[in-house]
Amino acid sequence: MGQDRMPLRGFGTVNFELMLLRRMHDHQPALVGAALKNLGKSATDLRAAHAQWQRGLRGGFPGGATRYRLALGRPAVVSSRLLPAVGELAIEAWPMPLWPGLQFQVTFGPGGDVVDERLARMTDGAAPTIASVADLRPWLVVIDDLESTCAPVRYRMSAGTVASHAAAVFATPDGAACEAQFSWGLLQSATAVVAVNRRED
Repeated sequence: MGQDRMPLRGFGTVNFELMLLRRMHDHQPALVGAALKNLGKSATDLRAAHAQWQRGLRGGFPGGATRYRLALGRPAVVSSRLLPAVGELAIEAWPMPLWPGLQFQVTFGPGGDVVDERLARMTDGAAPTIASVADLRPWLVVIDDLESTCAPVRYRMSAGTVASHAAAVFATPDGAACEAQFSWGLLQSATAVVAVNRRED
């Protein structure tokens, strides 16, 4: 096996899921603990998978689509879309059994660089109904679900936030202002934002 494959030796889908879970642990430790039990893995396995992926990112991983194909095999979905003023974007996706109905979707720019990577709903997957804050349950909503129901959605990144985390500000169909936290495109938490009107004396 070539040197460029060494960081991904024996990685596979389960370790990839563990790597995703490592970031989600910041928000939902209980859900991550239940997922580890479901996978028959431990917190040590989670940390090891995350460390292996990070070592590869720092040096040794091939770039672009090759990186994901070495880790996950051939993609189940290969497609593309044309973005005005940018060009044609290639999309590849792999099912993630830990989250039934979801896939890990990677979008590549015209030069082959990764421009987006996150969990997304499969084409034939049914999106949850979102009418109020109560419907925004962790691990059941992805960013695309939110955008199709609660547009416009504004995203913000705070200082020190890792790229796999995102905060979204929006209003639910019933008019409630909300803020939600996502990790790898999957909802981790959502809260109603209460506006405080201050009167100047």
